[in-house]
Amino acid sequence: MKLLTTIYELKHLESLASFVDGFIIGNQRFGTRLTKSYEDDEIFSMLDQTKKLGKELFLVCNQMFNDEQLEAFKNWMKSLPLHQFTGVIVADLGAYKALEKMGFSDKVIYNPETLAANVYDFNFLSEFKIKGVYVAKEITLEDLTYIANHKNYQMFMVGHGHLNMFYSKRQLIDNFMNFNLEENIYHERQDLKIIEENRLNEPFPILEDKAGTHVFRSNVFSSLNHLEKLEKLMDYLVIDTLFKDDDYALSVLPMYKNKKINQSVIDQIQLKYDEKWDEGFFYKKTVYIPKG
Repeated sequence: MKLLTTIYELKHLESLASFVDGFIIGNQRFGTRLTKSYEDDEIFSMLDQTKKLGKELFLVCNQMFNDEQLEAFKNWMKSLPLHQFTGVIVADLGAYKALEKMGFSDKVIYNPETLAANVYDFNFLSEFKIKGVYVAKEITLEDLTYIANHKNYQMFMVGHGHLNMFYSKRQLIDNFMNFNLEENIYHERQDLKIIEENRLNEPFPILEDKAGTHVFRSNVFSSLNHLEKLEKLMDYLVIDTLFKDDDYALSVLPMYKNKKINQSVIDQIQLKYDEKWDEGFFYKKTVYIPKG
């Protein structure tokens, strides 16, 4: 099992590289829920640095594209040395088809967020020779194990971070501010939370970016207690530091790298970042009950 992490500042790349096998970066034109939007010159710099360090680099392009955006995506892909990236993470099958026509289907990692929740859906694209798929975030450890034991290509999974649970392409904060005739000073801020009247102790992080509006689970998902099992199942485990910083990654990653829980470090992290950790849906079956 390889470890991947997101990153805020390039100056911390070498320090973080000690604990991971690779990095995930993106640009706001084509990626969403990013720690930072990296410009082309920074992406080229990161390609050089990761190559020297012997690390992998993944480009996240996980927006759902309209026709105009898809054309821009194709042009951007043609301007980049795609052979130097380990993979390109997409959510739109149109992006996969574009990469396939360019001869890079083997670079595609499909991330449909919640859809790869069973063996059939997970393996759906295996015949098209893509690199791998992100397994759904809201399935149990039992279901995850079953899928992993029957997978036809590489499995990716978010192993730590705030899990995104709601997404709208509408910029809802901007709509709200416009309705109240106020300037929107909250776009792309990573320190916003929604607090519901009946759940005062569960603030939900919210992010509005170019791709729309995203609401995340209140608690941070941690898979630390299951690394021994996940190591046998997973090809890539992703540590997502969105809403945090690189210091957060430098505190969390050593535990994942060494597969050793340090409770005093966890207590310090939770106090510093005012957060709670849980095991997400590992033991919480998601059941959809139709009305009536």
